[in-house]
Amino acid sequence: MDAADAGRLRGEILHDIGHLLRDELVADQWGRALVQVVRAPGGEPMVAGIDVEEIIGDEEQVDAAFHSDSTRDLLPTLAKATEALCAIEGVDLDDVGGGTFVRLPDGFGWLPGLVRTPSLDFDRARDGLVARMRQKNDALRSRFAPDGVELDVEASTFRWLVGGRAVGVARATLVGTFARGPRTWAWGWGNPNAAEVVRKASAALTDALAERGLWEIATPVFATDEPTAWALAALLCDRANADGVHRLAREDGALFVLLEDVRSE
Repeated sequence: MDAADAGRLRGEILHDIGHLLRDELVADQWGRALVQVVRAPGGEPMVAGIDVEEIIGDEEQVDAAFHSDSTRDLLPTLAKATEALCAIEGVDLDDVGGGTFVRLPDGFGWLPGLVRTPSLDFDRARDGLVARMRQKNDALRSRFAPDGVELDVEASTFRWLVGGRAVGVARATLVGTFARGPRTWAWGWGNPNAAEVVRKASAALTDALAERGLWEIATPVFATDEPTAWALAALLCDRANADGVHRLAREDGALFVLLEDVRSE
């Protein structure tokens, strides 16, 4: 299936589901629905739970709609739609555990995984944070013009290489990792496979943040997309007044490190 066909089919599914969500689940009174989908013993998808966020209407009416008999009749359709949207997106339903239907001004969007509403302050600031981080990263690339890099995460050392020789070095702290399959972000301090020294250094970054009310900061692992992973790294880069952020590709996604104390070799 090419991109045009995928986009058309995605739009058709969301159009049909959108009518059901508005008619049966009072979708005009909430912002997003996180639909958890699991496999029944026979392999068929089934809805295991639905969480609703950004309620702007009558909460009791929303609650009543989601516990009605008509909603129970709608669940198999939601499960099948989620399975189909995962297939179109190229993700495994069993990996992401469901999907998130987001109400938009002109219809509905969909995200793989159970993606919570972003913290308002973080959402408002993310474009500026990312723009400032990109300027710093561009400056580092211009300064060193590397053809390779080298990271020793336990030694907190990052090097820019030209022809195999180090031309620049920085102190590197693991921020976190983005896993492509399940579409999740995991903070470095919550990674059980990381050395204790790495986890402590990562924890110090988030512990130093003044924005303690952001749920993203206190949640070890959560569903999101890679642009949000970049934005979270940009937040730490900005607040720590660091020199930049580097993304290292991994087989299952990417690893992000914060760069400080940059110097030429």
